[in-house]
Amino acid sequence: MKTYKYIILAFIAFMLGGCEGQLDITNPNKPTDDTFWKTEADFKRAITSCYTPLKNWNGGYYGTRGLMVRISRADDIEFRNDIQPIYSMHRFTNDPNNSVAQNIFYQFYNAIYRANSILKEIEGKKFPEEFIKMIRGEASFIRGMYYFQLAKEFGDVPLRMEASQDPSTFQLKKSSQKEIYAQAEKDFIESAQLLPLENVKGKPTKGTSYAYLGKLYVYQERWEEAKKVLEPLTKSPYTYKLVEDFTWNFDEAHENNSESIFEILYEPVGGSDQWDNGETANSAQSTTIAVEYAAGEVGGWFEAKPTKKMMNIFLQEKAADGGYDYRARTSVAWNYPGCMYYMKPFQEVFKNNKESLASYWILKYQNATTREQEVETIPSYINERAMRFADVILLLAECELNMKNIPAAISYINQIRTRGGNLLPYSGNTDDSSVKKELIHQRAIEFFKEGERFYDLRRWGILEKELKDQDPLRFANFQKRHYYLPIPAKEIQTNLLCTQNEDW
Repeated sequence: MKTYKYIILAFIAFMLGGCEGQLDITNPNKPTDDTFWKTEADFKRAITSCYTPLKNWNGGYYGTRGLMVRISRADDIEFRNDIQPIYSMHRFTNDPNNSVAQNIFYQFYNAIYRANSILKEIEGKKFPEEFIKMIRGEASFIRGMYYFQLAKEFGDVPLRMEASQDPSTFQLKKSSQKEIYAQAEKDFIESAQLLPLENVKGKPTKGTSYAYLGKLYVYQERWEEAKKVLEPLTKSPYTYKLVEDFTWNFDEAHENNSESIFEILYEPVGGSDQWDNGETANSAQSTTIAVEYAAGEVGGWFEAKPTKKMMNIFLQEKAADGGYDYRARTSVAWNYPGCMYYMKPFQEVFKNNKESLASYWILKYQNATTREQEVETIPSYINERAMRFADVILLLAECELNMKNIPAAISYINQIRTRGGNLLPYSGNTDDSSVKKELIHQRAIEFFKEGERFYDLRRWGILEKELKDQDPLRFANFQKRHYYLPIPAKEIQTNLLCTQNEDW
């Protein structure tokens, strides 16, 4: 119960800060419901506050620790034993007291409470119709996105649809994952009908809503419905397209490009504190992601590296020019002729450390082409691409494959393979099994370190097999319950109607 009181108070305290987009650069004061919700500016500030829980470094789903949660449980990245809550997830020894999982859980509900408040307060307001549509559309998308991710991570969770400060409403039993997905579906449909084709950078659009709706349908294996909402995104009036250079999706110079469907903004504005909750006057609008994964030789904390299994996937097929797949060379650095790492030859960087010289180092979302060092006091401002058009293309390939339209599936896969002249078109067998194998292979390479792999393997029913192939000792700890995170112990203790997930 205390947790939901905190969420309410944090929301009210944040309200007077905010600006266009996702960024807050003004000092938040402490309004009340009696003084707030009066002007269009109030609602703009309220909407801005909904994005902060996405970026919170220790609990935001697209913040530093949230990214680690999304990538630590798959087979493509291995973590060292430094950040205990993350390492326990990586080794499948986590329990309901895991602090990072708890933070993510409550950041989800923090944002959901804010979206519910906005949807409640906008009713009956005498603002211009287009403004009301924008606010309702954006708040609906935000709530739908958070519920989609909540159900994806925790399965069955409480479905909170009221922005109530009455303590009696804090006690709430869980709804099924199916019911949570149904609410997310409603929110995505609502937002798609209300949002414009174009919007301020960092804000959702009609296309964003349809993309997430289509992905939700794919997660439920509703192939025809998924195709129906995803396929129009490849045509006019939408202008999405794959960028020619794969690296443009992960650098600061090409943010909000034609491939970006939804992007989490980081900018050199606000304060200098990277470690607070992101909602104070001194909060930085930056990320520590780059320094977390860089090698010690360039000032990083070397928290994680690609697995040998992932490197075998990367190097399985040569590029059209006979070299390595361009996505491999720009996602990972290793000791091959011509490899550069933080603007220096790879061998020069690691000349005094044979172990590091023989290792693989993450490049995606690093500042490796613009800096010689990662330094904690010089934060990273690379936007996190929450969803890319490449995902839409491969989700469409999956739809066509499951609807037995093999040529169409291969056509979509080839768009990914041949981007920028990288790989030749697919020339393998065209039976269902072979094409699905190629689809799985392409998603592994395309979305390395983007937090898709664990959920892909789970929904395809091959999670346990792939984990065992990667590391039998690590897999020895895995149980069926690890398909989803447990409901945090704090929620079980304070919400007496909420029960723990199965086997936890």
